[in-house]
Amino acid sequence: MNSTKPAFILNSLSQPELNRFDKYISTQFEGAEVTFWQYIRPFCKERNIVSIDKQKCWKHVFGNKRFHTLKYARLLSDFTKILEAFLVNDQLLKNEIGKQLSLLEIYNSRGIPSCIPPLLKHTSKQLSSFPYRDEQYYKWAFQRDEQHHNFVESQDSRQEEKHLQQTIHSIDTLYLLQKLKYSAMVLHYQKFMAIDSSLYFLEEVLHYSCTDQFAKIPLIQIYVSIIYTLQDKDGVEHYRKLTTLLKAHASLFTKDELENIYAYALNFCIRKINQGDLDFQLHIFELYKQMLKDGSLTHRGFISPWDFKNIVTIALRVKAFDWANKFINEQSIFIPKKDRNNAITFNRARYFFATQKYDQVLQLLGTVEYDDVFYQLDAKTTLMKTYFELDEFQPLQSLKESFRILLSRKKSISETQRLLYGNFIKLCLKLYRIDVKDNKKVNALKKEIETTSNVADMGWIKEKLLELV
Repeated sequence: MNSTKPAFILNSLSQPELNRFDKYISTQFEGAEVTFWQYIRPFCKERNIVSIDKQKCWKHVFGNKRFHTLKYARLLSDFTKILEAFLVNDQLLKNEIGKQLSLLEIYNSRGIPSCIPPLLKHTSKQLSSFPYRDEQYYKWAFQRDEQHHNFVESQDSRQEEKHLQQTIHSIDTLYLLQKLKYSAMVLHYQKFMAIDSSLYFLEEVLHYSCTDQFAKIPLIQIYVSIIYTLQDKDGVEHYRKLTTLLKAHASLFTKDELENIYAYALNFCIRKINQGDLDFQLHIFELYKQMLKDGSLTHRGFISPWDFKNIVTIALRVKAFDWANKFINEQSIFIPKKDRNNAITFNRARYFFATQKYDQVLQLLGTVEYDDVFYQLDAKTTLMKTYFELDEFQPLQSLKESFRILLSRKKSISETQRLLYGNFIKLCLKLYRIDVKDNKKVNALKKEIETTSNVADMGWIKEKLLELV
């Protein structure tokens, strides 16, 4: 059952949602689908759907009847329909404003005008108290205004204001916001993918978005700034405006929305660093600190080991050593349990290397063998740098051989990674062996480093080169 549609849906449900589904199916349905659920329920609650055996499941539902593939498939199909109906119903029950808007549409379509004015008033009150001013809010605002207009129009009174102007403003706001968001996505992906997409009317939309009636809508202005950071060759002023808006209005957005906005800001900084402006490392560090402060890094209940590694790396690059150490100690609880020990060990080793505590690096990395290839590559890189700093030639030479074997034999390593780390090994060994008194050889190595692209940890290689010259 593990690769079936109901399995995918059930795996996505939280424990409270599984409990609500249990109540939903048990109280509103009967028959084979309910018996089927009663059998698989313990597996679902233990997150062990993979262990469900369809033969045993069949026997629980149909007794000693001979297994029939088509009938079993029909059972899964009927159960899926119940599951999907629950998802829709549960979503509606959790969303009070959405439920009210659905009722307004129903009352309008059924011609029950007496029920509409008090519901419109209540819906408007709920919208006003909604804590966010995100895309969802503006969708609801338009739906509310549309139903208000439909109600007034149905009264067939020439004296009544038709609520048209407010409806037009609401749909303009929603359109501008969605046009800006999707245009930003296209411009972002076009930086590294061949996406053939024409952005019609974007200049007009940008101009209209900055007029008085939309200038005070923070999310619109944020996406205007994002688009300019993607379009403008320099973009720094637009980036500053983006981060200013973000700091001032972060509380108006859901954590998902914040995460999306921060991603644009981080990517802008990465592009600037790739262009040679290393000052933007500090900007990335400040963004990460802000994300920690407003909860957008941990709102899903976890931090991925790769995000954790990136945060530690940037903190070490800007020499925020105490902050990095505190982050590792306090925030590692958010790394998924299966990844936690490796992530802690690896990042502590990086911290010890940055603070020149090389013996502790060796204690942490010397006896650890990572399953993940990216950890393996970065751990061996850190070990090579450590042996270099300790002037330990024999271990360095030995590690070079095992590193090259890993690069040649591990099939999951891409050709680009082989090139990156292969160049690192080559230049690291040349730096170690160079005769610093031989200016001709030093200058030749300097030229080689300056003209070699695709090198892992090029910052460290250049740092060691500067020490030579």
